[in-house]
Amino acid sequence: MATLTITLTESLSLGDGSTDRGTTNIQTVSGINEVDHRIMDVQTAYTNIIRFGSAAGAGTFEDGAVKYLRITNLDGSNYVTLRIQQSDAEYFVKLGPEDHFILGDNLMDAHEDGDTALGTADSLANIDVIAAKANSAICQIEYFIASVD
Repeated sequence: MATLTITLTESLSLGDGSTDRGTTNIQTVSGINEVDHRIMDVQTAYTNIIRFGSAAGAGTFEDGAVKYLRITNLDGSNYVTLRIQQSDAEYFVKLGPEDHFILGDNLMDAHEDGDTALGTADSLANIDVIAAKANSAICQIEYFIASVD
């Protein structure tokens, strides 16, 4: 088993050129024994790119096994929309050009103000599928997934 090291660095010097407001955060995740890394085209209609289920299979990752997931929009000018779904809820994320989406596991909850009162307690459940759609032209995305199973 391997240990995944995740390093996030923000670098920013404000207007005077000497005020550094950047940070670096390092996280290690042990027990990683599987990784999936892919660069793929995304069309202008939703395409399922990652699935989760009770057992691992082709394009499917076991619930609870994913410890790190990153999706990056590699396009320099167009955005990509991600649709994150579970059995009865979904939410959407806009990935601008060269933007990233990161998850530490595959749990989610989504509330719409018409469904429940704001402030309702969360009820996290497994994500079933992540789909992607390019806004106006085919875009390339990259995903990196590290799991313990």
